[in-house]
Amino acid sequence: MVMEDVPPDSPEYRRLKLALKGANRGRDLVKQILAFSRQTGHDRKSLALSHIIEEALKLLRPALPSTIEIVWKSLTNHDEILADPVHMHQILMNLCTNAAHAMRQEGGVLDISLSRIVIAEGNPAPVPEMVPGEYLGLEVRDTGSGMTPQTLKRIFDPFFSTKKGEGTGLGLSVVHGIVKSYDGYITVESEPGKGSAFRVYLPKPRVLVRTEPEKTASFTGGNERILLVDDEDILVELSKQRLTRFGYRVEATTGSMDALAIFRKDPDGFDLVITDHTMPGMTGMDLAVELLKIRTAIPIILCTGYSETVSQERASRIGIKGFLMKPIAKEELAQAIRRALDGDPLPISTK
Repeated sequence: MVMEDVPPDSPEYRRLKLALKGANRGRDLVKQILAFSRQTGHDRKSLALSHIIEEALKLLRPALPSTIEIVWKSLTNHDEILADPVHMHQILMNLCTNAAHAMRQEGGVLDISLSRIVIAEGNPAPVPEMVPGEYLGLEVRDTGSGMTPQTLKRIFDPFFSTKKGEGTGLGLSVVHGIVKSYDGYITVESEPGKGSAFRVYLPKPRVLVRTEPEKTASFTGGNERILLVDDEDILVELSKQRLTRFGYRVEATTGSMDALAIFRKDPDGFDLVITDHTMPGMTGMDLAVELLKIRTAIPIILCTGYSETVSQERASRIGIKGFLMKPIAKEELAQAIRRALDGDPLPISTK
């Protein structure tokens, strides 16, 4: 909302855009952690790995001390792969931050390279068990402190860390898990005082499905009356401001029982209800059931962060028109409201 209030060519706008980009990246990383825990599929699409590397390096450079030099080179023009961009970003950021930590005292060179590798049947491979075929090879090399053979044996173990309380010990374990999920391979070479080199080999699919660039969907507001329910004061305040900017008339409350009482007094006075799910006293799902008993056709949008007890399918069964996963982008919310009000089905948010 602040970005809407400042000129697009102002320094404030650019800074806010970077902050929003970082927040969205954090959102996507949490999404991936939850996806791994639920063992769900990946959102894979055709992408150029070099673009992911360049994007990650833009975020990484300001965070590294000036004593660390970054050298990046691509040795191939054929760097397309079928992958989730968040996964690829995780791999590079974790490997680079690990390398930077090894050089934090003396400085050094962080060397990143990308190459195309073809393993022919019967020919030696970088990893003995590699299946013949075409791979993209990502190498992250540092000139840091290096590792002992004992450390190398445990480097991919979850919660193992050499950072003495500064890290979670999950970074390299996450990298290892992602690489394996793509049927890829990862190796590491290191000696004390001589730095380390991590090499990731990701198999290239025989056929790459071209994906069209995402289009920015247009959205419109309205003047309908909305009942907004969320137990967090700040979310109620911000959501009410956002909905008011769309043109809607909003009545907001932080209590599900209060919302039920408000609705009972004037059930025909509202065109839509937007409610959080996880609330004390009465959940959003339970509130929706009670509201639908009072007025069977009232459109309801249910919002949730993450819950094992609620899903789009269950929400639809009880008559809820919309189901959104937090955090909810402006365009996504606007489209969901219009779909619910206009009677169109709302696909589940994957944010």
